Amino acid sequence: MLRLLLLALVPSAAAYASVITGGNGFVARHVVHSLLQHGDASSPTVCLVRPGKVEYEQFYWDAHDDVRGGQQVKVMPYDMLDGGVTLDDALDAAMEDADPSSACRMCIYHIASVFGPTPDPVQTAHDNVKSTEDVVTTLDRFYQRHPNAKPRLVVTSSMAAVRATDQPPLNGKHYTHRDWNTLSKLNPENWGSCYQWSKAESERRAWELVKECNEKHADEGKGRQIQMVSLCPSFVFGPPPPMPSKMKKAATNKPGGSTSYSLTLINQWLQGKSPVQSRLCADVRDVAHAHVAAGTMSKLPEEEADLRYILSTEERLSSEATAQALIEGVERAQKSHGDTSISIDTSGVTCDETFTGGAIKIGDREVEATERLERDLGVVCRPVEETMQDMSEALLYGETY
Repeated sequence: MLRLLLLALVPSAAAYASVITGGNGFVARHVVHSLLQHGDASSPTVCLVRPGKVEYEQFYWDAHDDVRGGQQVKVMPYDMLDGGVTLDDALDAAMEDADPSSACRMCIYHIASVFGPTPDPVQTAHDNVKSTEDVVTTLDRFYQRHPNAKPRLVVTSSMAAVRATDQPPLNGKHYTHRDWNTLSKLNPENWGSCYQWSKAESERRAWELVKECNEKHADEGKGRQIQMVSLCPSFVFGPPPPMPSKMKKAATNKPGGSTSYSLTLINQWLQGKSPVQSRLCADVRDVAHAHVAAGTMSKLPEEEADLRYILSTEERLSSEATAQALIEGVERAQKSHGDTSISIDTSGVTCDETFTGGAIKIGDREVEATERLERDLGVVCRPVEETMQDMSEALLYGETY
């Protein structure tokens, strides 16, 4: 069974507390950074990552005292397929330093899921769904133990839950938060299709189970409910979170760290190992900002359908423009660092000239997202060019995490 790890920020009596699954991943690391910047010493946070990463992850956050500012990060093991047992422990750990008599906001950011080829992609897809179901039922159990809490769930869904490959949008023009993937199927020969199915089904099941829990609470007549927001990012690019200066100076042989498919992909593009592709994308820093806003904002939209957000720029950048942005990022990094001795040979960079965009052509508006993101979450997605340039600089100067 896949196991993850838990990261916890431990302050004193708090107005809100957070639990994050997949805590040492690319997106979740950025979310923790954003939570630390948003909160204070009275805002406990719990994140979940792979068990073998516990020691490294503790070392990472202990070294980040420049970001923590008095908030303590606690790392705990978590198993996403144990029926919620370790998640129960995480929720209780986050509440230890909160005032149990207060109406503390407890938010789970469910980010963890398995992405990539596995020996059994169909089973992996079912595991992703099961882990999401367990998060909802575990949050409900926590609510029963802590009736004064205000539980909220932020589900990291995906554009894969909005549409399948080549699926036309409902309005015939572009995808909105009301579109759902209805075409992806479980196919043992196609892990990508299995993953897309799992993201759509995971989000559907989360909405269904939250509704069931709230109907049960309504029958009890106590005015209690679990709140939920789902975020559907497109392909997530961006630089890794900053490496603590203490870790740069200190040699460590602790196993751990984190990996990012998007960083690996950009590295392959810059080295000419694969052609640069046109992707609908979102910057990881904007994705993190949206998570924190969704988990902490005091007033949510009233309609369930409006609690779902696409996180993305609205058009794809062409592969040629993406490649140019990456190359300019290398040049910018050399100038800003005053060092041309460190370089990536970009002469072998090539572009995918066959892909035209699928159901919506490259350059046309593909999603409707900008207005709602800024109005409700205060998020303005930065230009793709900026994201690519920042990634180039991070790769060029070895900003790993």
